[in-house]
Amino acid sequence: MGDEKLDARLEIRLHPEKLKKLKDEAAAKNTSVGNLVREAIDQHYEVSREDKIKAVQQMAHINAPVTNWEQMKKEIESGYLKK
Repeated sequence: MGDEKLDARLEIRLHPEKLKKLKDEAAAKNTSVGNLVREAIDQHYEVSREDKIKAVQQMAHINAPVTNWEQMKKEIESGYLKK
């Protein structure tokens, strides 16, 4: 999400003490309060290590037909070239 245009707005109300803590932290990190909030949101919605492991385990149980690597490579290449 690095270079995406930030044009959606969010307004929140905070106790003055919490806003001061955010401003102090932002100043100490040489960043903005908005950036701290975006980082916290990104961290909250980040996919956990456990969720990633669970997804891999589920994929491992898929009973998909496979063959040796050379045959699979030929099939992948032929499918790619047909596009």
